[in-house]
Amino acid sequence: MLFTCMAVGGLLGAAVGDRLVAAITATWTIRVGLLIEAGLHLALAASRSAVVVGVALFVFGVHGALWNMVANSLRQRLTPPTLLGRVGSTNLFLAAGGNCVGALLGGVAADRFGITAPYWVGFVVALVVAAMTWRVFDRATVAAAYADPAPAAPETPAKVA
Repeated sequence: MLFTCMAVGGLLGAAVGDRLVAAITATWTIRVGLLIEAGLHLALAASRSAVVVGVALFVFGVHGALWNMVANSLRQRLTPPTLLGRVGSTNLFLAAGGNCVGALLGGVAADRFGITAPYWVGFVVALVVAAMTWRVFDRATVAAAYADPAPAAPETPAKVA
């Protein structure tokens, strides 16, 4: 049931994502999303209520859909076309590898410090990431990524002497 809450949130986020991102901007979608991630870890660490965790997972599902839309769009807009494949595959490799390493470290932390320890660590890490990247995702940077590129100057044929 709890994962269903997240899935329903993801479907809702996908359905209204364009309108929601347009209303709150890509900058705030990323910034608020980082705080939602921290909030999810806090809810998983501190709550014993299935309802609270279900609501947190629902909100996280909405956030996940919006994050994927905005983050992937920004990455594609900021990457030179000739590097899109390499950047995309590197991103996937790092995400999948990070999940594996995180699962291993989370298991060690849970075994050593208790089942909620990985969520507390996730909460702290999410807050640190949000603080460190808050200024990176400023309005000007995101607007520049979404700006239309300047048209290329036409090439002039070389004169043959």
